[in-house]
Amino acid sequence: MDAIKTIAYKALDIVTLGRGVERNIGGAHIKFPARWSRYYEAEYEPETFAFFRENVKSGDTVLDIGGHIGLFAVVTARLVGSEGTVYSFEPTPFTRSVLTEVVELNGLSDIIEVRSEAVSSKSGETVFFDTGDTISNANSLVKTERSKTEIPIKLISVDEFVKEKGIAPNCLKIDVEGVELDVLRGARETFLTHRPVARLGLHPPFIMQNGQSLEEIWAILEEYKMQVVFDGKPAEKDWFCSQPALFDVNLLPF
Repeated sequence: MDAIKTIAYKALDIVTLGRGVERNIGGAHIKFPARWSRYYEAEYEPETFAFFRENVKSGDTVLDIGGHIGLFAVVTARLVGSEGTVYSFEPTPFTRSVLTEVVELNGLSDIIEVRSEAVSSKSGETVFFDTGDTISNANSLVKTERSKTEIPIKLISVDEFVKEKGIAPNCLKIDVEGVELDVLRGARETFLTHRPVARLGLHPPFIMQNGQSLEEIWAILEEYKMQVVFDGKPAEKDWFCSQPALFDVNLLPF
């Protein structure tokens, strides 16, 4: 079956002259390589699309932390336009190659800069855990029961990257499979100085496996004076800290 699919995708690449297959995801028309054109459902993460459309404007700088194959890098790049920049971080080599191809297919290479580092609390070198599944969205700095191989990678913090580039981020997307607290710890000056908004994906089981907690994440967001919003309403601490499974929140400075 896999061989048949591979042949079919190669044929589709030939038919489309390698220009990708256009999909309408969340109201955004985006081209993907034929092999990955059916990865997302048409109504994927509507709240995330809404957040970016409400909060990202022309000329902004966006940090896409956990870029995967580039869906939200493309969405935010179109919002920031030619005067803005999106930095998309994707440590997994093969996934990053697909991300780069998606950026090129959509004509956004001048706006999106693809980065190979994993974002954490500080710079350094470590290993990234790969599930072995092609373009998996569960690869992480946290070793889990799904981890199969280790990839040597470089680490960088948000604050170090911001200082190195001399930028002032307006928006962060953080989707890092369990190292949310580490990313936030490494972004202290950015949050306190530049006051960006953020879309934060939280993975409680991976956070626990990383020896950390939602309580610690709530505390650091309070320190940074960031309001946590879920489903359009301010979240309560007890609710936030008791979530057992993946959930996403908006972070708004106050």
